[in-house]
Amino acid sequence: MSRDEVDKPAGGAVRRFALRYWLAITLVVLAAIFIAQNRERQRVHVLWITVESPMWLLLTAMAVVGLVVGLLLHRRRRS
Repeated sequence: MSRDEVDKPAGGAVRRFALRYWLAITLVVLAAIFIAQNRERQRVHVLWITVESPMWLLLTAMAVVGLVVGLLLHRRRRS
């Protein structure tokens, strides 16, 4: 292996690294737009409890619940 080959940075790793940052920036921008457009308050009834909260917070909470359920079921199948 020549010295030139050792000193070269891996192009694929640099490209992936930059792609990860662009994807993260895009998701943050989309989240900010989503929050700005869904600021109105909504009522949610669960059994005897009524919660009033901004729509973006309710949807985020449901996404987190879905993520946790998915992780719990995924781990159980592996065992």
